[in-house]
Amino acid sequence: MKIRISPRAAQQASILMVSLLVAAIIGATLASYLVMTQNQNVSIFRSQVWNSSMAVTEAGVEDAMQLINRFAGSVGDDLTTWTNYSSGDGWDTSAGSGIYHVKRHIGDASYDVWVTNTYNTSLHLYTPDISAIANLPWTFQYASASQPMFAQAGLPASAFPLARRVAVQTKKDPLFVVAMAATGTIDIKGNNLDTDSFDSGDPNYSNNGLYPVGQISKTKANGDICTDSTLTDTLNIGNANIKGSVKTGPGINTIEIGANGSVGDRAWVEGGNLGIQTGHSATDFNVLFPDVVLPDTTWLTPVSGNYNVDGTNYQYAFLQPGNWDYNLPANPPFKDNVYVGTNVNLRLKINFDINTSKIIFRLANSTNTFLQIFTDHNFSLSGQANIDNPSGHAQQFYLYGLPTCTSITLGGNGAFYGGIHAPEAAFNLSGGGSDALDFIGSSVTKTVVLNGHYNFHYDENLRRIGPSRGFVPTSWQEVSAN
Repeated sequence: MKIRISPRAAQQASILMVSLLVAAIIGATLASYLVMTQNQNVSIFRSQVWNSSMAVTEAGVEDAMQLINRFAGSVGDDLTTWTNYSSGDGWDTSAGSGIYHVKRHIGDASYDVWVTNTYNTSLHLYTPDISAIANLPWTFQYASASQPMFAQAGLPASAFPLARRVAVQTKKDPLFVVAMAATGTIDIKGNNLDTDSFDSGDPNYSNNGLYPVGQISKTKANGDICTDSTLTDTLNIGNANIKGSVKTGPGINTIEIGANGSVGDRAWVEGGNLGIQTGHSATDFNVLFPDVVLPDTTWLTPVSGNYNVDGTNYQYAFLQPGNWDYNLPANPPFKDNVYVGTNVNLRLKINFDINTSKIIFRLANSTNTFLQIFTDHNFSLSGQANIDNPSGHAQQFYLYGLPTCTSITLGGNGAFYGGIHAPEAAFNLSGGGSDALDFIGSSVTKTVVLNGHYNFHYDENLRRIGPSRGFVPTSWQEVSAN
């Protein structure tokens, strides 16, 4: 029998083959589209995790900054003693001596951070370096197109940790960075203030380390007056002569100046120009001044008596060379003078109001005599009362007002050589002398009101050898996580 193949059957077979081929193409296209869509989603999701990982890394940096600034607001060497307390905050030294490490978890994420206490040979001090790395797991439910013409979804999730590392270098940031700083209002009344600067550490801008009286070419124009306040009308310089700049906090603020006021460089002010020279005012002063922290030490009690030094009687005389910490007692009543001898480095705590017109805190006429007063009460000197620092070096006397010190007044006629740091205190200046030496150093307070006549000379050397407000970053760089 002869079998005949129907042309219709052949045609049907061809249609079937074409249909299968089209279906395969469509399936492959759909699978490819699914994979492409999946890859786009993976890329977006990974990008989100990648960005989030930097926030975790920065949390590690903040953790390290909190550690090294444990004693921000302290003075002297106290700021660097954070290393003595690291273990109590969960840090270890498993990576080696001088390297402090901690690992912390934030949900599924974690960070490791190392602080290396590096000795800076040029600055002769330790400057911590920070390295922080974050690890974030990220998962994605993958689809598969491994089988021809078929796509499978819902395969087990894959987890890949993402890591980002940041390296940060730090430095001690100076506390006294301008002539006069406040966190609130500054009100200079009348024509009562002249400011400039010099550098006791540079013979070109000082007279053997002293303010160059009568040598105007050795003075500089960094006698800045600044406030952190962002409110309007917080800086009124009246008719002052400011060789430097005036600044307020960020924002749209107003700086008031009298008709005879002058702010600018030496040539501008000395040339008799009025108003504010272009480039010598700004609204970008944004400095955090930490509250004073009382040194963690054992405070001794001095013996009240009648001590005669060079013909003058003193209720308290500190004559034994060395570093000393004393708590000035309220009883017997404090009513006479205090003397600090040669080669004495004295920290004096005062827990009662000082309001006197005759008491003198006198330092020996030596560059090796140092006095730091810490007070949690108000401090007022008027009349003949003053801080007698005959060496003429501001770094030899500092007055620190703790948070409960709300008022500091200088009303005498004697020259003041030193630094004042009392960020919660209202600073009132009245009186002032008739010579060129009224205030040599720097001040940081809550507010300032000046009624007397003052020549205010900022010693720029305080930026180098003066106290610090804490560690701040100097460089921030993302580096390889490997």
